[in-house]
Amino acid sequence: MGHLNRGQTDELLNEPIISMITTLREDGSPHTTPVWHLVEGDEVVVAVGRNTVKARNVRRNPSVSLCVVEGSLTRTASDPPQRWVMVNGMARISEDRVEELVRAVSYHYLGEEDGAPYVEDILGKLDFVLLRITPSAVVGFDGLE
Repeated sequence: MGHLNRGQTDELLNEPIISMITTLREDGSPHTTPVWHLVEGDEVVVAVGRNTVKARNVRRNPSVSLCVVEGSLTRTASDPPQRWVMVNGMARISEDRVEELVRAVSYHYLGEEDGAPYVEDILGKLDFVLLRITPSAVVGFDGLE
């Protein structure tokens, strides 16, 4: 597989693609779930419910991995390879600018027209915190040999 350069990894990370985040349970086993993410400066930001497994895991062990895969997960073997980026790093829980960033990530994925009513609905239902991931390694591949 060919490595993606920094510009290509940044481009893929900034696409509104559902990513998979892996945190570590108390017994060390992985917990992987789909999330929306947003790049803000040198960090990757994920909004999660305050009492979710993800948030509890990060409070206990801040090591995380986030993976973004381009294209549909229903592709066949005859389709061209998919680019992907993996971000390994340490996450911290933040309560700063939660509403602003939940709005930003929602608009990023849904657009402003659909994102606005979604945000108003979801902010009334969930108590969010932010996982702010500081990458220690960012690796991207183009899927080609």
